[in-house]
Amino acid sequence: MDLSGDHHVHTSLCNHARGEMEEYVQSAVLRGLSCITFLEHLECGIIYSHRTWLEQKHFTEYFREGKRLQKLYAGRITIRLGVETGYNPAALDQLRDMISCFPFDHIGVSYHYYFDGSRHRNMVSRRSENIKALIAAGTDHVLDEYFNGLIRACSELPCDKICHLDAVLRHVPGIRFKKRHYNLITKLLTTMAGKNIGLEVNTAGISLRSQPYPAENIVRQAQGLGIPLLAGSDAHRPDQVGRYFAQLSSLYR
Repeated sequence: MDLSGDHHVHTSLCNHARGEMEEYVQSAVLRGLSCITFLEHLECGIIYSHRTWLEQKHFTEYFREGKRLQKLYAGRITIRLGVETGYNPAALDQLRDMISCFPFDHIGVSYHYYFDGSRHRNMVSRRSENIKALIAAGTDHVLDEYFNGLIRACSELPCDKICHLDAVLRHVPGIRFKKRHYNLITKLLTTMAGKNIGLEVNTAGISLRSQPYPAENIVRQAQGLGIPLLAGSDAHRPDQVGRYFAQLSSLYR
Protein backbone atom coordinates (compact mmCIF):
# COMPACT_ATOMS: atom_id res chain seq x y z
CA MET A 1 0.00 0.00 0.00
CA ASP A 2 1.35 3.39 -1.02
CA LEU A 3 1.76 5.49 2.13
CA SER A 4 3.20 8.56 0.44
CA GLY A 5 -0.22 10.23 0.31
CA ASP A 6 -3.11 10.78 2.69
CA HIS A 7 -6.29 10.24 0.71
CA HIS A 8 -8.98 11.25 3.20
CA VAL A 9 -8.94 14.59 5.00
CA HIS A 10 -11.69 17.05 5.95
CA THR A 11 -11.73 20.76 6.80
CA SER A 12 -13.96 23.25 8.60
CA LEU A 13 -16.12 23.43 5.45
CA CYS A 14 -17.90 20.24 6.51
CA ASN A 15 -19.09 21.91 9.73
CA HIS A 16 -17.65 19.29 12.09
CA ALA A 17 -13.88 19.55 11.47
CA ARG A 18 -11.38 22.28 12.30
CA GLY A 19 -8.80 24.09 10.22
CA GLU A 20 -8.50 25.65 6.78
CA MET A 21 -7.42 23.81 3.65
CA GLU A 22 -3.97 25.37 3.58
CA GLU A 23 -3.28 24.24 7.14
CA TYR A 24 -3.86 20.64 6.06
CA VAL A 25 -1.58 21.07 3.06
CA GLN A 26 1.15 22.54 5.27
CA SER A 27 0.79 19.64 7.69
CA ALA A 28 1.13 17.13 4.83
CA VAL A 29 4.26 18.89 3.55
CA LEU A 30 5.82 18.84 7.03
CA ARG A 31 5.18 15.10 7.23
CA GLY A 32 6.93 14.53 3.90
CA LEU A 33 3.84 13.36 2.04
CA SER A 34 3.81 13.67 -1.74
CA CYS A 35 0.00 13.86 -2.05
CA ILE A 36 -3.01 14.99 -0.05
CA THR A 37 -6.60 14.25 -1.06
CA PHE A 38 -9.36 16.36 0.39
CA LEU A 39 -12.49 14.24 0.68
CA GLU A 40 -15.21 16.62 1.75
CA HIS A 41 -18.66 15.30 2.66
CA LEU A 42 -21.56 15.30 0.22
CA GLU A 43 -25.03 14.31 1.44
CA CYS A 44 -28.41 14.86 -0.20
CA GLY A 45 -31.95 14.46 1.12
CA ILE A 46 -30.86 13.99 4.72
CA ILE A 47 -33.22 14.99 7.53
CA TYR A 48 -30.90 15.75 10.43
CA SER A 49 -30.52 18.24 13.26
CA HIS A 50 -27.41 19.92 11.90
CA ARG A 51 -25.34 19.99 8.72
CA THR A 52 -22.26 17.75 8.62
CA TRP A 53 -21.60 18.10 4.89
CA LEU A 54 -21.01 20.70 2.18
CA GLU A 55 -23.72 22.25 0.07
CA GLN A 56 -23.23 23.54 -3.47
CA LYS A 57 -22.03 26.99 -2.36
CA HIS A 58 -19.45 25.37 -0.08
CA PHE A 59 -18.16 23.14 -2.88
CA THR A 60 -17.74 26.24 -5.07
CA GLU A 61 -15.63 27.80 -2.32
CA TYR A 62 -13.78 24.49 -1.86
CA PHE A 63 -12.73 24.36 -5.51
CA ARG A 64 -11.80 28.03 -5.61
CA GLU A 65 -9.43 27.63 -2.66
CA GLY A 66 -8.22 24.22 -3.79
CA LYS A 67 -7.20 25.52 -7.22
CA ARG A 68 -5.33 28.39 -5.55
CA LEU A 69 -3.43 25.95 -3.34
CA GLN A 70 -2.64 23.65 -6.26
CA LYS A 71 -0.87 26.54 -7.98
CA LEU A 72 0.81 27.79 -4.80
CA TYR A 73 2.20 24.38 -3.83
CA ALA A 74 2.95 23.07 -7.34
CA GLY A 75 6.16 21.05 -7.30
CA ARG A 76 6.01 20.52 -3.54
CA ILE A 77 2.92 18.33 -3.14
CA THR A 78 0.05 17.04 -5.26
CA ILE A 79 -3.31 18.34 -4.02
CA ARG A 80 -6.42 16.41 -5.06
CA LEU A 81 -9.95 17.71 -4.60
CA GLY A 82 -12.21 14.78 -3.88
CA VAL A 83 -15.58 14.02 -2.36
CA GLU A 84 -16.95 11.54 0.18
CA THR A 85 -20.41 10.78 -1.15
CA GLY A 86 -22.88 9.58 1.45
CA TYR A 87 -25.22 6.95 0.05
CA ASN A 88 -28.94 7.76 0.31
CA PRO A 89 -31.20 5.49 -1.77
CA ALA A 90 -33.92 8.16 -1.75
CA ALA A 91 -31.70 10.85 -3.27
CA LEU A 92 -29.66 9.14 -5.99
CA ASP A 93 -30.51 11.64 -8.72
CA GLN A 94 -29.55 14.56 -6.48
CA LEU A 95 -26.28 12.91 -5.55
CA ARG A 96 -25.39 12.18 -9.17
CA ASP A 97 -26.27 15.74 -10.19
CA MET A 98 -24.03 17.21 -7.47
CA ILE A 99 -21.15 14.92 -8.40
CA SER A 100 -21.49 15.94 -12.06
CA CYS A 101 -21.38 19.64 -11.15
CA PHE A 102 -17.75 19.55 -10.05
CA PRO A 103 -14.55 18.00 -11.47
CA PHE A 104 -13.72 15.78 -8.50
CA ASP A 105 -10.32 14.10 -8.62
CA HIS A 106 -11.37 11.24 -6.37
CA ILE A 107 -14.76 9.87 -5.29
CA GLY A 108 -15.19 7.88 -2.10
CA VAL A 109 -18.50 6.40 -1.02
CA SER A 110 -19.67 5.98 2.55
CA TYR A 111 -23.04 5.42 4.22
CA HIS A 112 -23.67 7.55 7.29
CA TYR A 113 -27.42 8.05 7.71
CA TYR A 114 -30.07 5.41 8.41
CA PHE A 115 -33.67 6.50 7.86
CA ASP A 116 -35.91 5.29 10.68
CA GLY A 117 -39.19 6.30 9.04
CA SER A 118 -39.29 9.85 10.33
CA ARG A 119 -35.72 11.15 10.27
CA HIS A 120 -32.15 10.09 9.63
CA ARG A 121 -29.86 8.69 12.30
CA ASN A 122 -26.09 8.92 12.01
CA MET A 123 -24.70 5.38 12.06
CA VAL A 124 -21.19 6.52 13.03
CA SER A 125 -22.19 9.08 15.68
CA ARG A 126 -21.33 9.03 19.36
CA ARG A 127 -24.40 11.16 20.20
CA SER A 128 -26.68 9.35 22.63
CA GLU A 129 -29.86 10.17 20.69
CA ASN A 130 -28.47 8.45 17.60
CA ILE A 131 -27.24 5.42 19.52
CA LYS A 132 -30.58 4.97 21.31
CA ALA A 133 -32.55 5.29 18.06
CA LEU A 134 -30.33 2.80 16.22
CA ILE A 135 -30.60 0.28 19.05
CA ALA A 136 -34.38 0.73 18.99
CA ALA A 137 -34.40 0.08 15.24
CA GLY A 138 -32.49 -3.17 15.80
CA THR A 139 -28.72 -3.17 15.26
CA ASP A 140 -28.76 -6.35 13.15
CA HIS A 141 -31.33 -4.78 10.84
CA VAL A 142 -29.30 -1.56 10.64
CA LEU A 143 -26.19 -3.56 9.75
CA ASP A 144 -28.10 -5.42 7.04
CA GLU A 145 -29.25 -2.11 5.55
CA TYR A 146 -25.76 -0.62 5.79
CA PHE A 147 -23.92 -3.38 3.95
CA ASN A 148 -26.68 -3.91 1.39
CA GLY A 149 -26.68 -0.16 0.79
CA LEU A 150 -22.95 -0.11 0.08
CA ILE A 151 -23.36 -3.03 -2.32
CA ARG A 152 -26.02 -1.08 -4.22
CA ALA A 153 -23.94 2.10 -4.10
CA CYS A 154 -21.15 0.40 -6.06
CA SER A 155 -23.52 0.20 -9.03
CA GLU A 156 -25.65 3.28 -8.45
CA LEU A 157 -22.99 5.95 -7.84
CA PRO A 158 -19.66 6.81 -9.46
CA CYS A 159 -17.07 5.47 -7.07
CA ASP A 160 -13.29 5.08 -6.75
CA LYS A 161 -13.27 3.57 -3.26
CA ILE A 162 -15.37 2.56 -0.26
CA CYS A 163 -14.56 4.52 2.91
CA HIS A 164 -14.18 3.09 6.47
CA LEU A 165 -16.11 -0.05 5.51
CA ASP A 166 -16.72 -1.53 8.97
CA ALA A 167 -17.01 1.68 11.02
CA VAL A 168 -20.80 1.40 11.16
CA LEU A 169 -22.28 1.55 14.69
CA ARG A 170 -18.75 2.03 16.02
CA HIS A 171 -20.01 3.77 19.18
CA VAL A 172 -22.78 1.28 19.99
CA PRO A 173 -21.67 -0.76 23.03
CA GLY A 174 -21.01 -4.42 22.40
CA ILE A 175 -21.72 -4.34 18.68
CA ARG A 176 -20.81 -7.61 16.92
CA PHE A 177 -21.19 -8.66 13.30
CA LYS A 178 -23.00 -11.93 12.72
CA LYS A 179 -22.19 -14.52 10.05
CA ARG A 180 -24.73 -13.00 7.69
CA HIS A 181 -23.03 -9.62 7.98
CA TYR A 182 -19.67 -11.14 7.09
CA ASN A 183 -21.38 -12.80 4.12
CA LEU A 184 -22.58 -9.36 3.04
CA ILE A 185 -19.05 -8.00 3.42
CA THR A 186 -17.80 -10.78 1.14
CA LYS A 187 -20.49 -9.89 -1.40
CA LEU A 188 -19.51 -6.22 -1.16
CA LEU A 189 -15.81 -6.96 -1.66
CA THR A 190 -16.57 -9.23 -4.61
CA THR A 191 -18.66 -6.44 -6.16
CA MET A 192 -15.85 -3.96 -5.59
CA ALA A 193 -13.29 -6.27 -7.18
CA GLY A 194 -15.48 -6.69 -10.25
CA LYS A 195 -15.79 -2.94 -10.68
CA ASN A 196 -12.16 -2.09 -9.76
CA ILE A 197 -13.29 -0.08 -6.72
CA GLY A 198 -10.59 0.46 -4.11
CA LEU A 199 -10.78 -0.13 -0.36
CA GLU A 200 -9.80 2.61 2.03
CA VAL A 201 -7.68 1.65 5.04
CA ASN A 202 -8.73 4.36 7.46
CA THR A 203 -6.38 4.99 10.37
CA ALA A 204 -8.99 6.84 12.44
CA GLY A 205 -9.91 3.39 13.74
CA ILE A 206 -6.53 2.99 15.45
CA SER A 207 -7.33 5.70 17.99
CA LEU A 208 -10.76 4.17 18.73
CA ARG A 209 -10.17 0.41 18.58
CA SER A 210 -6.40 -0.07 18.05
CA GLN A 211 -6.81 -1.16 14.42
CA PRO A 212 -7.84 0.61 11.22
CA TYR A 213 -11.20 0.52 9.48
CA PRO A 214 -11.73 -2.10 8.17
CA ALA A 215 -10.34 -4.84 10.41
CA GLU A 216 -7.34 -6.88 9.28
CA ASN A 217 -9.35 -9.94 8.23
CA ILE A 218 -11.41 -7.78 5.85
CA VAL A 219 -8.31 -6.09 4.43
CA ARG A 220 -6.66 -9.48 3.87
CA GLN A 221 -9.78 -10.69 2.07
CA ALA A 222 -9.68 -7.59 -0.12
CA GLN A 223 -6.02 -8.19 -0.91
CA GLY A 224 -6.84 -11.74 -1.94
CA LEU A 225 -9.37 -10.35 -4.42
CA GLY A 226 -6.84 -7.92 -5.86
CA ILE A 227 -8.65 -4.82 -4.54
CA PRO A 228 -6.42 -1.72 -4.42
CA LEU A 229 -5.79 -0.36 -0.91
CA LEU A 230 -5.72 3.40 -0.26
CA ALA A 231 -4.53 4.91 3.01
CA GLY A 232 -6.52 7.72 4.62
CA SER A 233 -6.34 9.36 8.03
CA ASP A 234 -9.88 10.79 8.04
CA ALA A 235 -8.23 13.87 9.55
CA HIS A 236 -10.58 16.41 11.11
CA ARG A 237 -7.70 18.58 12.34
CA PRO A 238 -4.51 19.53 10.50
CA ASP A 239 -2.32 17.72 13.04
CA GLN A 240 -4.10 14.43 12.22
CA VAL A 241 -2.86 14.30 8.61
CA GLY A 242 -0.98 11.05 8.05
CA ARG A 243 -1.71 9.80 11.57
CA TYR A 244 -0.65 6.22 12.33
CA PHE A 245 0.72 5.67 8.83
CA ALA A 246 3.89 4.19 10.35
CA GLN A 247 1.76 1.41 11.85
CA LEU A 248 0.18 0.68 8.47
CA SER A 249 3.60 0.16 6.91
CA SER A 250 4.22 -2.82 9.20
CA LEU A 251 0.67 -4.21 8.91
CA TYR A 252 0.17 -4.18 5.14
CA ARG A 253 3.19 -4.45 2.88
